[in-house]
Amino acid sequence: MNARIQRQLTKLIEYSLAPNLLYIEGRGMSFPQVRTTAIEFPSTLLALLGLEIPDGLYPANDELTKKFNPKAVVLVVIDNFGLFEAVVYKPEALIKNMEALALIETDDPYAVPLMKTIFAGSRDGFHLINYVKNSGKVTKVICREQDIATFGFDPSYTVSPRDDMATYIESTKHIFKSELLYLHFLDFESLYAQYGHRTPPKTLLEKIVRRTDNWIKVLLRQARDDTLFVVIGNHGRHPVPLNYEGKLAEWRNANAPIAIIFQKRKSST
Repeated sequence: MNARIQRQLTKLIEYSLAPNLLYIEGRGMSFPQVRTTAIEFPSTLLALLGLEIPDGLYPANDELTKKFNPKAVVLVVIDNFGLFEAVVYKPEALIKNMEALALIETDDPYAVPLMKTIFAGSRDGFHLINYVKNSGKVTKVICREQDIATFGFDPSYTVSPRDDMATYIESTKHIFKSELLYLHFLDFESLYAQYGHRTPPKTLLEKIVRRTDNWIKVLLRQARDDTLFVVIGNHGRHPVPLNYEGKLAEWRNANAPIAIIFQKRKSST
């Protein structure tokens, strides 16, 4: 880890200790920081979509429901992409458009338990995607085949592409007409899996981040006005053996899942 990134992360940690403020050095930008929990995510998304919240769900996050008033929601999940990676690789479109950054408190930050909590919340038998679909909203899920059984998706609204490129291409067909669109990008996680206990080359990591960031930029351009993007970064499906030491390694290990949130306004590009 070079000295410049070390300084950036040190400053980020210092700024993050201040309540309700996130600052990313090199961009000269401050962002509202929202603390939320995975268990309140289902009710928050339902409230944002204007749907009734069933009994038994944890209340919605008041800060987010007051800040945004969307007509549609795009929920993007990127495995092994968190606040740490956002600072190191600086995805331009995500940072430029970000209106709020939510730090998601959860007992288990890895992909499967985190997403199961986001879909089910605090109510046994509840499924966010099914509920939205059954409420009459145009719903589409684009994910790998193994996610259908893992997360309980109904094949009637699910498309299973072979890789992230195919996921992106499929999403361009549904971005304008969907009221809830769910995408799951896995190439960041897959790259780590390919390298086993070695850290992948930084150039490859940057390439994947830059490519995914560009895809989201295109989707933002194609989306209807007042579409809300919620880009969730988690710890992936397995621990990642990154070669960081000392306080930097401690902070990386403690890095919570995040949601980068922004809404398409009429002036968005």
